[in-house]
Amino acid sequence: MPAVDKLLLEEALQDSPQTRSLLSVFEEDAGTLTDYTNQLLQAMQRVYGAQNEMCLATQQLSKQLLAYEKQNFALGKGDEEVISTLNYFSKVVDELNVLHTELAKQLADAMVLPIIQFREKDLTEVSTLKDLFGLASNEHDLSMAKYSRLPKKKENERVKTEVGKEVAAARRKQHLSSLQYYCALNALQYRKRMAMMEPMIGFAHGQINFFKRGAEVFSKNMGGFLSSVADMVQR
Repeated sequence: MPAVDKLLLEEALQDSPQTRSLLSVFEEDAGTLTDYTNQLLQAMQRVYGAQNEMCLATQQLSKQLLAYEKQNFALGKGDEEVISTLNYFSKVVDELNVLHTELAKQLADAMVLPIIQFREKDLTEVSTLKDLFGLASNEHDLSMAKYSRLPKKKENERVKTEVGKEVAAARRKQHLSSLQYYCALNALQYRKRMAMMEPMIGFAHGQINFFKRGAEVFSKNMGGFLSSVADMVQR
């Protein structure tokens, strides 16, 4: 992959207009990524929800097929062949339900979970550090303003020294928070690439495994059976 832009850590202390301008670009990018990730997660959760619904639907279908012989139809004479056929279909649907259940679990573990972890860990970390950086910057600005308002008289040297220490402490705090914030924003540019691709790799592997195993099950067991059922229907 090509290299990405980054915030230079050595410029964190200088806090120049150029650095602030570049920082705003990174912050805008992080905000866009957060919005997109939330929408992507919604789409993935919808896919997972639909797959869960297929599990429940096939389970209900299997039970309903078995329930045919318990209906006590008034004109049920000669239904033995239909009953045995529906019972066999119920077993087939049960096998299909197992595959759907496995796919749902894989979608949860390999598609939905990674994007949730990315949102809760990486994006939340950046958001938290942004707030801390903002607080430290405000404290630094307030201490600088307080220092600049001090009257230039000798009798105020003690106060001036105390406020100077306050400014230095605020500057160290701002520098530390900016270093942490810049590191997180830089790391996000790399992590977002993996975060976007990893869930779709899990989705693809899950679907491939589902179709592969489904083809094996149905091609092995269903060919002759479907032919006999078709003959029965024609008769």
